[in-house]
Amino acid sequence: MEPKIGSLSIKRFRALREINISPLGRVNLITGRNNAGKSSILEALRLLASNASPAVIFDILRYREEAEDISAESSRRFDLEGAFPISSLFHGFPELSKKLEPVEIKSNGSQRPMELSFEIGWFPEVRTPEGTSRLDTQATLFDEEDAVAALKISSGGDSRVVRLDSYGRNAYRARPFRMESSDESRLNCIFVSAYGGERTGTLGSMWDKIALSDHEEHVVDALRIIDPNISAISMVGGESPGRSRTAIVKSQALARPVPLRSFGDGLNRLFGIVLSLVNAKDGLLLIDEFENGMHFSIQTDTWRTIFKLANRLNVQVMATSHSWDAIESFQRAASESPEDGVLIRLSRKGDDIIPTIFREDELTIATRERIEVR
Repeated sequence: MEPKIGSLSIKRFRALREINISPLGRVNLITGRNNAGKSSILEALRLLASNASPAVIFDILRYREEAEDISAESSRRFDLEGAFPISSLFHGFPELSKKLEPVEIKSNGSQRPMELSFEIGWFPEVRTPEGTSRLDTQATLFDEEDAVAALKISSGGDSRVVRLDSYGRNAYRARPFRMESSDESRLNCIFVSAYGGERTGTLGSMWDKIALSDHEEHVVDALRIIDPNISAISMVGGESPGRSRTAIVKSQALARPVPLRSFGDGLNRLFGIVLSLVNAKDGLLLIDEFENGMHFSIQTDTWRTIFKLANRLNVQVMATSHSWDAIESFQRAASESPEDGVLIRLSRKGDDIIPTIFREDELTIATRERIEVR
């Protein structure tokens, strides 16, 4: 089956003035130096897959510590010096041009073509017959002092607006966005952060979805890459609001189950990646800084597991790394599945970021000759 996203085009998003990546494979590794745009590509994919869900935008801002404490007046504030909510998503930040062009993200592949754009607009606030307020997206003449700054999101001929003050930390605490919304999501998409293995309790909801299923065995098999004695895993706790959930592991070498954290960062990182992969069935898995916490000796087997499960569960994987160990281990796993693996190297040329595509045969030569592909 062809990858869900065969090509990707991004314009004016963060550091990416314009980039076109094609072809993409079943399992893709994005490499490049710091500030080359690797994480920005994953963020663009999250926005495209979720149709710019407010929850996803807020999560992206919070992850980079860019979510502001926004007052009600902030929704009426627009400063081209970069002092408005979500300004960091636009190309050129913090020195934005006076004509702020929309962000555009498009893809083609076996999944139906997807496209998304968003831009800042000003809209008057009107009262509905029910007594609530809304932004009038059709008005053309109004007093700018009464206008509210909002994000206008367009996709497939439809558009909607979200007030900028909706993306602040205070607004989120008062009225949390739905983290899952079937009417907004176009493609099942799960993001594994660079620090995703730190708190196993946050993975509890994903574990509940696969517990006692065949997928549970996939997760246990993966953990045996590090410790062959592991025979079972479970999530405990969470019965009361003040008690967090904890992953526990049963090992043939131990008399009783122990917390997963006892096995170190590598096993926790592996647990987070594989649990996310099986939950991404028929969708997209995004992994930021794949190698974090994992010793180079287990990375090849981890990639082999990712290739195998991605094919079995119809998942497309996009991962980032700047580690030569991760690249070499990726190449070894890709050589066993040559139609599936693609490496994308990002490099800067002036203000532009240029992608170079390596299919498996080219990557084999690059790693053998120690050609720099990071």
